[in-house]
Amino acid sequence: MPPETLLLRILGLESRAARLEGAFAADPELGLMWRSGAALTEACRSVALEDIHVFEGDVIHRHLENRLTDAEGARGADAVTALLRVIASPGDLAGDTAAVLDRCWRAAVSIDDGAFPFDGAAVADRIRRPLEAAPTPFLGALRAAIVFRMETDSTAPSADRLVFIAAEHALRGAGRTQEGRGPGPASLLRRVEAGWILTPSVALTQGGFRAWSPGTLAGLESLLGGLTAEADRALGQLAVLRRWRMDAQAVAAARSGKSRLRDLVRLVAREPLLTAPYLRETLGVSRRASFTLVDEAEAAGILRCITPRTSWRVWARPDMADRLALRSPRRRVDRGERQTAPGVANDPQRAIAERAGVRSPALREDDEAREAAALAALDDAMTHADAVLAKYASRQDRGS
Repeated sequence: MPPETLLLRILGLESRAARLEGAFAADPELGLMWRSGAALTEACRSVALEDIHVFEGDVIHRHLENRLTDAEGARGADAVTALLRVIASPGDLAGDTAAVLDRCWRAAVSIDDGAFPFDGAAVADRIRRPLEAAPTPFLGALRAAIVFRMETDSTAPSADRLVFIAAEHALRGAGRTQEGRGPGPASLLRRVEAGWILTPSVALTQGGFRAWSPGTLAGLESLLGGLTAEADRALGQLAVLRRWRMDAQAVAAARSGKSRLRDLVRLVAREPLLTAPYLRETLGVSRRASFTLVDEAEAAGILRCITPRTSWRVWARPDMADRLALRSPRRRVDRGERQTAPGVANDPQRAIAERAGVRSPALREDDEAREAAALAALDDAMTHADAVLAKYASRQDRGS
């Protein structure tokens, strides 16, 4: 890809991300509504990239209803919850690099739940440098993910993607983390503490599966295309969320002054999932009043009941209810059906070695060469940008 083309694609992605970031800065409630759904989908898609097929509805329904599932479904739901802890609250990668990297490693989809087995201080130092010099959030996140991937021998791709998210979160001026919340996904989705915009796993799984290979030019091209398409979808979704909130507020405003429907609308904007006991505790209403409120909200289209049981009912915003309607058919997909990115070879020996956590020196050198080529292409694009800006500045000087 010519440097000029790569530069234009990066600028196109960053301009879309900046529009989203600006919208969320002006309206934090809107950002919270969008991220609560995006976080759950990103965690599910990241697990799917590890060949564990799980959907948003599988995760939430399993935890809310304690329903027995098959082994793959149970493993997938647990893996999603672990990833969601980091995605919903990434922490400060720039200020507390080693601790955040350890969280990413522990949350990764892996058969090994042990501590970070590499030189944490050295890896943290190598991650910190690209963050400090990042020309854009996407490039800083990409470099951090590639460096982490190289340092960990590509043994935990889901951790690479968490590092990408944590790096972008840090570069957009965020840094808080809340690890003391409940263990279930419903609790994690309440008041998401995150500033990220880009969702790498979702970008690679829309319309088919593409390989997570940020250190190759083909993988970079797939990632850029997917992230740009997802940013466009997110911009379109903002109108839907704003319309829901406007309609809900209009319904609440038409009620009498004693109605608690206004409080319910404000709560639902922050909390994507509600139960009657939680509503009673939060709003301080009686059991009868809580059911009256949710029935009124459901009739007005403000909430939808997502559980079929009458003894334990859970309600969600319509946008979240649509996500939770996705359930897995529990059919194993043959590994040969998986689609990979154009130009990324399907190498069985490499796959076996990476799943075993061991790579030969030849494979490592090959990967390092590919990653160096991808980083060099990014440097060329930034050099081209510097040249364009310098030329523009010289014209401005002559004009003045």
